Amino acid sequence: MENTKKNTGASGVLKSILTSTAGMVFIVTVVITLIVHLITRNFYTAYNIGTFMRSSSFTILIGFAQTLVLLLGGIDLSVASMAGLSSMIFAMLVTLAGINPFLAIIISVAAGFVMGAINGIFICALKLTPFIVTLGTSAIYKGIIYVATKGIPLTGIPKEVTVIGQGSLFGVIPYPFVIMAVVAVILSLVLRFTSFGRHIYAVGGNETASRIVGIRADRVKMLVYSLTGMLSAMAGVLMVLRLGASQVNIGEDWVMPSITAGVLGGTAMDGGSGGMVGTIVGGLLMSAISFSISLMGISSYWNEIITGAVVLIAVSLDAIRRMKQGK
Repeated sequence: MENTKKNTGASGVLKSILTSTAGMVFIVTVVITLIVHLITRNFYTAYNIGTFMRSSSFTILIGFAQTLVLLLGGIDLSVASMAGLSSMIFAMLVTLAGINPFLAIIISVAAGFVMGAINGIFICALKLTPFIVTLGTSAIYKGIIYVATKGIPLTGIPKEVTVIGQGSLFGVIPYPFVIMAVVAVILSLVLRFTSFGRHIYAVGGNETASRIVGIRADRVKMLVYSLTGMLSAMAGVLMVLRLGASQVNIGEDWVMPSITAGVLGGTAMDGGSGGMVGTIVGGLLMSAISFSISLMGISSYWNEIITGAVVLIAVSLDAIRRMKQGK
């Protein structure tokens, strides 16, 4: 009897993995990496796994930022520009103003929070479409970067903080991956066990109904867009710590992967369902594709083509899922 129950439980877990979006994406990711390893004999090496973990951390972090907005049924096209501007602010504070680098990190992340709040103000106070608002602010934030730096990189980041982006825990797990994992745990707990998390799902599922039951939808949306800015800033600052310099193109290509990571992980584009664990899986797939292309010596131009194709597949899967739910 006990063996039957164990078998049923095991088969139930396996079935839930195979039928979930995140589960299938994880399987695809493993298959892709195995194929690439068989071809190159070079994917599953200690060095490359560490490099893969480090690079995927940024895709996943920015994916977390986008996922919060997607849960509301919105979208944020400014995540990349907020990351870039925050990274520039950090570099300027450290190299030009001589501010303590750890204090500069806090100020830069707070600046990202403010940028996100600006998006939220336009969206909530003026009832503007998130797509238009974040498209506009994205252009503004990006323009500020070029005006302030004139396209020149900012170097001279102190080694006492670059270790955060370049070092590893016990020499094995990159610090950016550790930070990403901690953020994932915190966000997952917030979404699952706090009233704020439940309100995000409620507003994303049916904003009108959420207002009727007394949820302050605008306050929830304001805080979500602010947190999105903060998470974007974290990713941007971490990238500076990884590179040891601030480049004007930091985060420039993060918008599509951020959306795709969330949708591939099972977050609905019309809001109300999804989570951070799925975004991790989606981010790993996006990173695996980019890393595999580089490892196999394929032109980086193919990365754009494949990323675009994955975006279309992810959106199509989301549409199919919504149609099934409708039926």
